[in-house]
Amino acid sequence: MVDATAAALSHTFYATATVLRLRFLFLLLILGSCAYDNAEDIAGPAPECTPPAEVSYVQHITPLLNRNCYACHNSALQSGNVNLQDFGQLQQQARSGVLLGNVKHLPGYKPMPQGGAKLSDCDIALLQRWVEAGTPNN
Repeated sequence: MVDATAAALSHTFYATATVLRLRFLFLLLILGSCAYDNAEDIAGPAPECTPPAEVSYVQHITPLLNRNCYACHNSALQSGNVNLQDFGQLQQQARSGVLLGNVKHLPGYKPMPQGGAKLSDCDIALLQRWVEAGTPNN
């Protein structure tokens, strides 16, 4: 009877150890499959960004500013004494180079949006094209 009990315990121990080993190997397999070297390999390359030939203040720039700037630079808040909802102030910021310097995070400028992620290259290219066109109110 003792031999039978010992054999049963021995079998249970080895079965449990085998299950634990299999779980450990499965976990290693799962964790190992999640590793990658380059995010572009998974997400693919960033899409090409080609701003339109003619950038419209109403169609392109206003929505961009609404998403990224108006929360702080509006007529009520005017952070940094800047109201980008006022077209005249926006033109002044754009024509002086301050707007692009800030959103491009260039040295000597205040990185904007403050405390947020830098604008996408596409958004910056859109602003750049609008400024190069003379900041039209179209």
